[in-house]
Order: sequence, then C-alpha cells, then structure tokens
Amino acid sequence: MDLHRGCQASEFASLTPPTVVPESSRMSSIPSTFPNLLNQHVRPLGDRIFLPRRAARDESPISFARIAEDVDSLAAAILELGIERGDHAGLIAENRYEWLLIDQTLAGLGIVDVPRGSDTTPMELQFILAHSGCCVAFADTEEVAKDLMAMKAELPKLEHIIVMADETKVEGTLALGNLVALGAKKKVAMAAKLQEARDAVQPSDLLTIVYTSGTTAEPKGVMLTHDNVISNMRMVQSVLHVTESDSFLSVLPAWHMYERMMDYLAFFSGGVLVYTDRRRLKEDLPKIKPTVFAAVPRVWEILHDGMVNHSLKLKGIPGKLLRKGLALSRQKGRGKLSALQRLQHKLIDGLVLKKIRSKVFGGQLRLCVSGGGALPRHVDETFLGMGMPMRNGYGLTETSPVASIRLPHQFDPGHIGPPLPDTRIEARKEDGTPVPEGETGILWIHGPQIMRGYYENPSRTKEVLTEDGWFNSGDLGHCDANGNFWITGRAKDTIVLAGGENVEPEPIETLIKTSPLIEQAVVVGQDRKALGVLIVPSKDALDHVVPESEWQVEGDVLRSEKVRALYRKELDRMVTRENGCRPTDRVATLQVLAEGLTPDNGMLTQTMKVRRHVITERYASVITSLFDRG
Repeated sequence: MDLHRGCQASEFASLTPPTVVPESSRMSSIPSTFPNLLNQHVRPLGDRIFLPRRAARDESPISFARIAEDVDSLAAAILELGIERGDHAGLIAENRYEWLLIDQTLAGLGIVDVPRGSDTTPMELQFILAHSGCCVAFADTEEVAKDLMAMKAELPKLEHIIVMADETKVEGTLALGNLVALGAKKKVAMAAKLQEARDAVQPSDLLTIVYTSGTTAEPKGVMLTHDNVISNMRMVQSVLHVTESDSFLSVLPAWHMYERMMDYLAFFSGGVLVYTDRRRLKEDLPKIKPTVFAAVPRVWEILHDGMVNHSLKLKGIPGKLLRKGLALSRQKGRGKLSALQRLQHKLIDGLVLKKIRSKVFGGQLRLCVSGGGALPRHVDETFLGMGMPMRNGYGLTETSPVASIRLPHQFDPGHIGPPLPDTRIEARKEDGTPVPEGETGILWIHGPQIMRGYYENPSRTKEVLTEDGWFNSGDLGHCDANGNFWITGRAKDTIVLAGGENVEPEPIETLIKTSPLIEQAVVVGQDRKALGVLIVPSKDALDHVVPESEWQVEGDVLRSEKVRALYRKELDRMVTRENGCRPTDRVATLQVLAEGLTPDNGMLTQTMKVRRHVITERYASVITSLFDRG
C-alpha cells in the first residue's frame, strides 16, 4: 500500500474549511475515549483536508476520510500481529502523518503508546523501551530502526519493529505500508473483532506513558489515561473555543503533551493542521495564515527579535515608525501609555503594525499560545501591545498538560491566568499548608487531568502525588487578588530551557565531575537558550596544567582565559552523545568559581546536597554575565 497516496489540494489559502457542523454540536460534547472520538468527530468529515502536508517537507494532503480508513486498516493488522489492549508500543518519530495514524490506531485499540523523538540517544531509548516493557516499536526512519535492532537483545519483550515506510531493507523489521495494505484486505472480515476491541476501551485505560527527559536511566514515565487527556481537552476547549474554521500551524514535537493537546484540538474540531519546522517557520506563518499558533517561549522570542532587528535595519521614515511602534507597543502592553501615546500608537498601528502582523504572522491569528516555560516579560508586553492575542499558559506532562491559561479577555502581561475549569491550584508552604494570597509557595494542582503516577516508580509517585489526587508541581508561584497565578521559579531541579526542553541537571553534573580537573559543577539555564555551568576546580590538578601564578581571581570568579579554555575543552570531551547526552544537554557557556561549595557557606546541605536556590541567589550576577557573554 502506498502510504503517500492522498487527496489533492491546490493552495493553502483555500484550506480554511467551510462550516459543516456548528461548533456547538461538534465540540460541546466530547466522548470519553479516543475510539469514540474518532468515530463521532472524524469519520463524518469525509474528504475534507486535515493535513495539507503529511510532513513539514512533504506537500501530500491527507483527508479525514483517509485517516479513518488507514486507522481501520492498521488496526486490523495490529490485531493480526497479536498486539492487544494493555500492551505497550514505542512510537519514535517526528511530526508526520504516520505519527497521527499510529497514535490514533493504538488509542483506538487500548494499546498504550510510549512516544519519543527520533533524536533520542540510543542509551535513553533503550532505557525507555525496556522500562516500559514495549512489545512493539514504530521507527521514524530506517536509521532509527537499525538502532532498535542493535539493542533488541537487551529488550526481551520487543517482538516487532515497524519502519514508517512503504518498504524497508532493514532485516528483521516490518514496513508500515505493507501492514496497512495487509489490514486493508482483512478489515471487512475483521469488522466485528475491531468493534469489540474498540468497545472494550475504557476512560480509565492508559492512553500513553510519556517519559520526562533525562540523560541516564532516570527518566520518569508519566502515565496518562484516556480520561486524563480528554478531560483536559474539554477544559482547554472551554477556554480557547476552537472550531472547524480554525487552521493550526504545528512546529513543536508532536510527542510533547503540549503540542499533542493542540493537535488533538485541531483534529477533533475538524480544523486544519499544517506541519512545519523551525527552519521554515518564518516563511510559513505568512503563507499558511493560521488562526491558531502554539509555541514555546523561545520561538516567540525569536519572532520578537526578528521584528526588532528588522526595525533597526529599515531605513528612513518606515524604520523610524516601526521602531516607535514597537516601543509604544511595549508601553501599551505594560499599561503605561499616556493619552498622546495612545493616539500615536493608533496611528502607527494603522500605518505599520497592521502590515507587520500580516507579513510576519499572516494577519489571521486569533490565538497565540505560549507554554512550556516562562515567556519573557518584554516579549509578552510587546506582543500584547501590538494586538497579538497572547494566551500565556502553564502546565506539565503530569497535568496532561494544561493547568491554567490566560483568558481571552485578559491583556495584562506576566501571569498565566486562573486555573482551568474543574482544576484547583494552591500555593503551599513546604509543610503543605496554604500560603496567603500574593505570597510565594509551591504550586499544588488538583483535577481530572492529573496523571495516574509514574510507571513502575511508586517511590517517585508518592513524592509528588497524594492519595486524594493533589500533585506537587515543584514550581514556585503565587495567586494574585484577581485569581490569576504567577510563576516565580522552580522548587525542583529540572531546568526548562527557552525552547521548552526539559533537562535534568544532576546527571550532567555527575558526568562533568568525572574530570580530574573538576571538583564540583552546578548546571544552570532556566529559561535560557542553552545550558551553562558553574565549575569549582580541583585546584591541585589544575595547578599542574595551568600554574596558579596564571590564575586571575576577581571576586567570586577565576577569570583566566587559559583556565576557561581548558574547561571548555573538558566539557566538549565529556558532554557527548556517546556518553548518553542529547543536543539540548550541551553546556554552551561556563564560569569558574573561586570558592568551593560547602555546608559552611550555605551552598550545600549537611548531607552535601546542592542548595540550588541559594547558589542561584548568591551568584545571580555571575550567572547573568555567564549568559550575556556566552
């Protein structure tokens, strides 16, 4: 079967679908399981286009009918392989039609998917597939399939490896296209068996196990049920009001719960979803003219910086007007425009900013969603001020993923809005008691979207999940007088980069400290583009390479360029793919500290654990200069 066959579509501009079913009847009633969602919300849409592109660089369009047809075929083939409800299936791929096809096929049979990106290191991938007990794995490419075949001896439960292609030359694997073709021939005869399998799926069944990022055998598998994810879909829909007239531009990895939620909203509302990637995003935004665009803060920051840089290069009056317009937009976003400035902004908006919204963003955006990290305040202010409908949200994989989002009528920057319907968020002290309004505490979350727990990890589950369903997010924040929440930091160690990637610092620090030249290391980088590290040298060892007479101690840091170059070489030697590190684990910048970390100076606990918040406060200026210099 040709996986690349598809219906035809001419121009993206014509893909905004006509109203077929009123929104109130389409998304107001969302069934409790994914097979019922597919049956009730997708099959009736027939030959309408859902995916104008089957992948970011494949222009073949895919209709709703094609998806439903292929899901039936693949489901029949999967059952023939002996895979059934409750089994676990690895899904290692990037955004493409086959990802959606496999995801919906597995969900429809009650098979639990274990998703991951194709850039996952073999070490981490092996741990995830082994820990989750996958009996089948779907591979994005033959290269990924070869990695899986190489580790198959260490994965006794893994019986099948399926390559997402019409055919494959990798010995011992199956081709997805052949399976779909096989299922197409058998699905009519197997109709009763297929329906029986779908009817057996319950809201409480596991839908997915999503592993948090890690560099060793430390990732935690977040267990989410059909009810967890679908209840979250209902909540988000009640705030965002997605309809079949919406078109979505998808740039984030589909296996991340954030993008997965947005893709589900597009799919089951009957809208249009266009896959892109970061290299062609600036081209696609004005070309596709999406009405909904969700991204991590780093993407919004890049788009913001692009406008600013363009304004600096633009000559004459147009340049002056754009620069003035952006400056006034930020002031407006902060709520600090005078009467004269409001008039100036209105005039410049009509002359310049309206054109920017059209040329840069397509001019049709009604929802700009930011999540997966803290949106820089100046970016939030500028976009709000220039009329961009920024919806700053918050959540975690463990909350399926959304816990709160700024409401459509809220145009004040910084906060993440109130909790979603049926969701409660409380700021608490370390002893679990609530803190007063406006006071910072650890955010606890309660609602039907809270995970079941961490797979095969009861001890870590108990650390964050109470018997009555409250989840300790590990994030620091407070609630203001209007019921809106503000994130002020992280109580747990996980670092979230500006691009939304989660990084666990401890394994990287452990790896770095294997160098004989390094005594201690603290990885930093919350909301930054990349990681940095504070290094405490092993002074005796360092002295043998760079004599102490050449060290230059200035305040808290050792600024010798020879020392810096030495440690840069050490980091590049140790933080590698071969050592289990991902691209996002790379340490981009470093600073060498003049003083060690000890319990006496408050940097370590009495049990010698790093007190990260103390270090962050003590070395705030050092960390700032670290990233400013790069």
